[in-house]
Amino acid sequence: MLLATLVGLALAWAFALPLAWKWQLGVRRVAISVAVLAAVAGLVLTPIAGSFPGGVAVRAAAVAVLAVLAAVALLAWRFYRDPERQPPAGNGLIISPADGEVCYVRRSEHGLLPVSTKHGHDYPLTELTRTSLDSEDAIVIGIAMSFLDVHVNRAPIAGEVTLRRHFPGQFGSLRRPEMAFINERATTVINGDGIQVAMVQIASRLVRQIAGFVREGERVTSGQRVGVIRLGSQVDLVLPLRPDIDIRVAPGQRVRAGETVIAGYRSAPVPARQALEVAP
Repeated sequence: MLLATLVGLALAWAFALPLAWKWQLGVRRVAISVAVLAAVAGLVLTPIAGSFPGGVAVRAAAVAVLAVLAAVALLAWRFYRDPERQPPAGNGLIISPADGEVCYVRRSEHGLLPVSTKHGHDYPLTELTRTSLDSEDAIVIGIAMSFLDVHVNRAPIAGEVTLRRHFPGQFGSLRRPEMAFINERATTVINGDGIQVAMVQIASRLVRQIAGFVREGERVTSGQRVGVIRLGSQVDLVLPLRPDIDIRVAPGQRVRAGETVIAGYRSAPVPARQALEVAP
């Protein structure tokens, strides 16, 4: 049965690893998970291996099928889970709207966002949000969600939902930076405690559903569930460019919706166009 398990593992890898690379699940992580599941499948099948007709080939196929089915079930569980989260206590905190990895922290001046330093191209901030905000000078924090992340999005601050709109668009790969401004999206703007924050849920190649749980005029609490974006994608958080804004995350950092503090700020309003040093 050992030979059948090894052959089955090779078959399961041949099926799973290309999908792991395509869906950005982490090839190494998937390879280890499938290996463990194949070993378990081999142990489960060992007592009845003698009853399999066809010898090693059939046993290997059975190991591969069981390992892949178990991997799919595990993936589905991770995808649909919606754990409770406890927002941090304190005033003047902006928390992460999404689980994932911070992919950039950009500063928008005069309504323009630098997207590609290599090609020197800027995009208007209004192309990202599809709406006008109180300040054209802003900080935009992108959070990339993988297929394995929790897909429920949460309110970054407490306040009133002043805008909740869905905008049609394309479904291109977000590996191309310009697609963040072209793809389908939903924008939620929340005003509260002297600050306006916009959350932009952006579709990707695999995403076909962005759902909202709140309506315009509704009041939300910090960390409240406000929407969900299926199959992984990206959520951009737009903050006003103010000297009292203290950004507490950096590109490459993992964040959790409803728990990780993205930034701190003073509750009293300050002029929006004063200078602030933020990582490009």
